[in-house]
Amino acid sequence: MRYIEREPAIIDLARGKRVLHLGCVGHSPGLSTRSRLALATRGLHARLTAIADVTGVDLSKDVIDVWREHGVFDNVLVGDVERLEALDLEGPFDVVVAGDIIEHLSNPGAMLRGVRTLAGPHTTLVLTTPHSFGLPNFLRFTLGRFEEGDQHVATYNETNLRNLLARHGFHVDRVDTCHQSAAARSGGLAFRLGRVVLRRFPRFGGTLLLVAHPEPAEAPPPTEAPPPTEGGA
Repeated sequence: MRYIEREPAIIDLARGKRVLHLGCVGHSPGLSTRSRLALATRGLHARLTAIADVTGVDLSKDVIDVWREHGVFDNVLVGDVERLEALDLEGPFDVVVAGDIIEHLSNPGAMLRGVRTLAGPHTTLVLTTPHSFGLPNFLRFTLGRFEEGDQHVATYNETNLRNLLARHGFHVDRVDTCHQSAAARSGGLAFRLGRVVLRRFPRFGGTLLLVAHPEPAEAPPPTEAPPPTEGGA
């Protein structure tokens, strides 16, 4: 396990690939149109669009309409990641990115089942989510400063994510913890000290990053030929 920077790690896996980016808008309540556009042009979806063949999916129709109106992105579909089968998506994708979205979902298994239908044998699933055993939030909780993310309905750790992914046909190849690029640029002394500690003890990082692939479909058992009848046919 390592403690790494989230966006470069995802970009390295997606470069030059056909990518499905789930939850590509992110949560940005109360922002002005100008702020939403500025955020979009420097966000993960923009960085992926620059280096890969990307299709985004998000439920935030109002934001996507603003993007389209201002010519920011033309590669995003309005849709529910828990109902991917309802969208006009043609698999397989080389990479599926589900960044910080699973903690928002009422039925995460529905998303994973949908991803499975759009995955080929060599598809890479990249999933990030807040770490329920992460040191940053534990310290905030201890100091009475913890605030759960808006619209978060679940928390995850390495074990229950492995269990969830296995239940829906995925094998976890790698688990790391990570931080966001914006935090690295704007973080103060506390962040810089925390980064030193978490590089030494990555299992306590605040965000999990899992890389997984589909398990091979089980072959049906061979059909046994009926025993020959006595005396022949």
